[in-house]
Amino acid sequence: MKKFLLIVFVFTLTAVAQLSGPFGQRPMERLESYKKVRMLETLKLEEETALKLISRYDKHRQAIRELDEERKTLIDKLEDKVNAGASDSEFQKLFSELREVEKKIFEARTKYISELKEILTAKQLAEYLIFERNFARDIRDIMRENQKERMRK
Repeated sequence: MKKFLLIVFVFTLTAVAQLSGPFGQRPMERLESYKKVRMLETLKLEEETALKLISRYDKHRQAIRELDEERKTLIDKLEDKVNAGASDSEFQKLFSELREVEKKIFEARTKYISELKEILTAKQLAEYLIFERNFARDIRDIMRENQKERMRK
């Protein structure tokens, strides 16, 4: 299993290193790679299950990224409408579109959890959900700590 994790980690780092994108994109990709490695270490999955999980995780993350972009675009439009002094009906139209995107995000998350139930045991799924919560919390804590350090300097 350790050998497999090392292979996945090296493969992911190599893929990330080859990508060239807008400024600021690479740190997020490195964080995603680190998250996958930590996730596999935490769950202690068999190789086949780990590959299925990573495949579904990547697919889900891509879908959520696209929906987040859609949501950001709509909020940008809301800001433009506020600055332009738009009518209530124009705002209502954007609110409706925003609700639809939020609904799609919820549906994508629900579908993802259902897909995970097909490959993980109930205990593994519980461990995965706990890992997701803890990882997000730990990253937030690290970021807060870094901000405090920068403010002290």
